[in-house]
Amino acid sequence: MVDVEAKHKQEQWEVEFLFKHLGIATYRKGESPDFTFDYEGKHIGLEHTNCFPNGKTLEHNSWQKIEDLIVAELNKSDLQPRLIAYSVTTHKNGKKTYTDIADEILSAYKWMIDNEVNTIDIFDNYGFPLKALTYIHYSTSYIPDRFSLSEMVGGVGNLAGINHIIDSVSKKEKLLAKYKGKNENSSIQEFWLSIYIPTDEYCTEVECDTTYFKDCQYDRIYLINGRHIGALSRGDTTSIIRLK
Repeated sequence: MVDVEAKHKQEQWEVEFLFKHLGIATYRKGESPDFTFDYEGKHIGLEHTNCFPNGKTLEHNSWQKIEDLIVAELNKSDLQPRLIAYSVTTHKNGKKTYTDIADEILSAYKWMIDNEVNTIDIFDNYGFPLKALTYIHYSTSYIPDRFSLSEMVGGVGNLAGINHIIDSVSKKEKLLAKYKGKNENSSIQEFWLSIYIPTDEYCTEVECDTTYFKDCQYDRIYLINGRHIGALSRGDTTSIIRLK
């Protein structure tokens, strides 16, 4: 079941980067469209969506169920529970491999205790063979009642290609006529679209020909690249690109 309140908070967090970029201080949360506000003398309706060029965010979110299974296996052990940070070689076939991953975590953890190290990885494994894992570290300062895991997600910067962005725009463009036809939206003078690329997608570059979007029905389209989001100032264009 979708946590609606959490979804709304996440959307608001993502869109506030755009609002700061444009100098918008006051807005209202809605449903269809997601936000309304006044800008340069016009009443604006903003629809918001996400784009996943590399599939990393979706992959990580779905992995959390597998991680719960791994944790359950770890907690069957007689070893001292720890908070363990780890990375796996792949998220594929997790339902078939989670017991192997749990066994490797426990074996590596015991080996590290015996050899007085608390971190090993594929580059510096001190002789312990890693197969399912690429990294494992256990906390020496925090000892929980039960094992817990923290996956270390990282990635090499990737390019966000135009096709994924086009798909995100197309899905939302199909809803625009419906939004415009609602009585409660009769005061909206322009409809905008914002697209957020989550940080986990590791998109350090965006490949986008903005001329493609000139015929889109939204009056403005903005792309927010979460990879570079930080303390944005008004007008900052390093993370926010206007596509139309």
